[in-house]
Amino acid sequence: MSSGLTAGYMVVEERDGLYLGAALVVDSRGVPLDFRYTEPLRPTKIERILYGGALEVYLREDVIVKSLAEAVEAKPAIWIVRDPELLAAVRRHGKVLAASLEGTSNAPLDRVGHVEMQGELEFLLQVDPISSPLRVTVTRDQVQQVKKLSESLVSLGETMEVLEPFGRIARALEALRDEPI
Repeated sequence: MSSGLTAGYMVVEERDGLYLGAALVVDSRGVPLDFRYTEPLRPTKIERILYGGALEVYLREDVIVKSLAEAVEAKPAIWIVRDPELLAAVRRHGKVLAASLEGTSNAPLDRVGHVEMQGELEFLLQVDPISSPLRVTVTRDQVQQVKKLSESLVSLGETMEVLEPFGRIARALEALRDEPI
């Protein structure tokens, strides 16, 4: 069932007042097709005053997520995030299926592809025969696409470890922080 499916992974971090984001698009084997990152953003005192409580949401969603989704040349079939708070923005700006994934410590479900609903927007999904199921969160507009989204994630799970690219992004961001800007 594995195909030419591509997946985009997106991360946005804030550390010591600096905001930084990265997007990695991989093929169905996890081979990188595109990597983009933002320069670190440090809001000014005036920006903090003028934007108030909306500053973080604005920077994360309307600046970083939007710029990364637009910058990648290898457009993914699905965007994957770890932070559920980014999900709606990634869905809106990425214009394709999007899901927030989290590992669990649950026992494996009955079979690969098994979906166990945990609420209207959240479900457990068994993506491979031996790992714990993943907790998947979707946006309200994707509730009718759970089957398609699940099939895409299972297809990825046939040829790669679905959460592993997040580790690569974390190491890449760390390397970028270590280099002088």
